[in-house]
Amino acid sequence: MGAIKWESQQVHGRDEVLRNILTQANLHGENVVASVRSVMHDYEVDMYRLVLTIGKHYGMERAFEIMSETVAAKRLRWLEQVKPELILNGNEIDNGLEVYRKYFKLVDGCFEVMEKNTHQVLFKRHDFIDAIAHACDVLGLDVIEVNNKVYAKTMDLMFQKLNLHLKNTVLKYDEGWYEEMVEVVSE
Repeated sequence: MGAIKWESQQVHGRDEVLRNILTQANLHGENVVASVRSVMHDYEVDMYRLVLTIGKHYGMERAFEIMSETVAAKRLRWLEQVKPELILNGNEIDNGLEVYRKYFKLVDGCFEVMEKNTHQVLFKRHDFIDAIAHACDVLGLDVIEVNNKVYAKTMDLMFQKLNLHLKNTVLKYDEGWYEEMVEVVSE
């Protein structure tokens, strides 16, 4: 039965499909971005619902640890891929900031250093998708707690892999903007 459906299905070349997506994106760019953002928000809510379910059975600390491990696997794989191109020849803070900026591919207007010295840097970062905050809001989770227990913790692992003695902490969240700190920690 499946072969009959396959035989009657309209066939498109990949180039044709991609050109059509590009045409639609150019004509309806804002709608395309809104639709993709909506899908990502839904996905993130589903992922956090899974975390909450794990938390009910094993405790929320263990659920956050499991989530952090999966995030860390992706980030550490990225780090291994870009390590040969990383140029880290500044002090600890400058090197940590370079890794952070490179991982998030931060562009002007989405990142602002507020204070910086040789021991710490305080900065703001805009989250374009804002899916984590959306999921936390929908499910009643604290966005700062989630970010520190899952995402900042994985940034710390990246720093450790590069022999940087740094700690990332999310301090505040406000309408798409995270305020964070990276600081030198003693060994």
